[in-house]
Amino acid sequence: MCVLLRAYGRPLAASTGIQDFNTSSEQLWLVSSLTQVATFFGKKRNTKLTLPSFQGSPLSSMRRSARLLVASSRSVKAVISGASTYGTSSPVLSASPAAISTPKSHVKTEKSNSDDWVSLCSTRELCCALTLESGQVFAWRRHPKHLATWLGVVGRRVFAVRERDDIVQFRCLHPSDLSAQEGVDELSHYFRLDIPADPLYERWMQPTDRMTEIISRLRGLRIVRQDPVECLFSFICSSNNNITRIQSMVDKLKATYGDLLYKEEDEEEQQSFYAFPSVDTLAVNCEEATLRALGFGYRAAFIVKTAKQLQELNGVSYLYRIRDGESVQQRVEKPESGEKAASYHAYQDELMVFAGVGRKVADCVALFSLEKLEAIPVDTHVWQIACRELDSTLSDRKSITPSVYRMVGDLFRTRFAPQAGWAHSVLFAGDLSAFKPDVPGGEEKPKAKQKSTKRKSKKASPKAATKRKTGATVA
Repeated sequence: MCVLLRAYGRPLAASTGIQDFNTSSEQLWLVSSLTQVATFFGKKRNTKLTLPSFQGSPLSSMRRSARLLVASSRSVKAVISGASTYGTSSPVLSASPAAISTPKSHVKTEKSNSDDWVSLCSTRELCCALTLESGQVFAWRRHPKHLATWLGVVGRRVFAVRERDDIVQFRCLHPSDLSAQEGVDELSHYFRLDIPADPLYERWMQPTDRMTEIISRLRGLRIVRQDPVECLFSFICSSNNNITRIQSMVDKLKATYGDLLYKEEDEEEQQSFYAFPSVDTLAVNCEEATLRALGFGYRAAFIVKTAKQLQELNGVSYLYRIRDGESVQQRVEKPESGEKAASYHAYQDELMVFAGVGRKVADCVALFSLEKLEAIPVDTHVWQIACRELDSTLSDRKSITPSVYRMVGDLFRTRFAPQAGWAHSVLFAGDLSAFKPDVPGGEEKPKAKQKSTKRKSKKASPKAATKRKTGATVA
């Protein structure tokens, strides 16, 4: 624990303990750290260090985990000696979140006043880790030195957001003349703070079942209102991909074609923040060869083609008309098959005209940027959640056909109306490895999944993914 507390950056005292970690992001970080340190040093010492299943609140989970580590002299020796033997090669010891006492900012902002943080809402209403790291948005990064702080771009504005004493606070890094009220308005709209989260979570937790437990542990996840153009191209990059690689591709797209907004001038950590390029910029300047050289693979052709298609369809106005429910008269044929997209939702028809956009990507764009909170993005991962939690008979289906896709979505819509897409995202986050320690039985799932996958591999066509893919192709 001493090593973890030193890594955290707070002064050590005899009374310092797990109970001092109060915000949800600090709790998530420490739970993850305890798990990683046991795994890492256990492997180094050829010793199996185990932690208990994480039951109860995040805080009580950490207390039990800490007691186990401290109680085991072998674990303590592994942690302490490992820190000196292996230096910062541990994934835990190489990073540290924000100190509890207000730190001196490592980000060179256009405001020098250290007290210019503005309160936005409570951490119960918005958990930054769950919202910004669950695969719905790729424009935010944790601060490299203060891991309870996130840096990101909203439109053409650069914000730092942090959790401090159960309050979410922000400061605007660019532009320097943005007023506090303008910042509150911008982020309140972005994080959808006009919709109180508590009543929704209470409604989703009826009736009581295992999903109720998961939802209760992951309060504070919100559906953001993204820019439709950025969201569309981000999820085209998501095809057969994982969150880290999607973030990398979006960063490269912005750095290559977008405008530089703000540059952090820290000697140790330098980060640049770019606006997402406009449709016209992408349509005129994007070349498939350039994108392939940047690592986009087959998605490069989709990005180039979609940029030209969207420009021909009047750019972002086309997406806004979909958002507002207006009928789009001009239709083009789906590039891959030459057939009109067929779907039970009109917005899917309008989005699936673009290269690289199937039902799953269309629903992601609709949910995260077009106000379609009933949209349920379905891939093999979500299918498994539906089979496990909603209707076990779905496991008899061999593939996600259009009818199965609709059945899965309808199951979520029936159980979680009216904001079913929001509830779906909470359950989805509960299956991500980063948040599993906060989910009932989260530590036991991987073994059960491996055993089940091996037994049913010949029967089931969509194999259970061992690594989360956010854009699995769906029929």
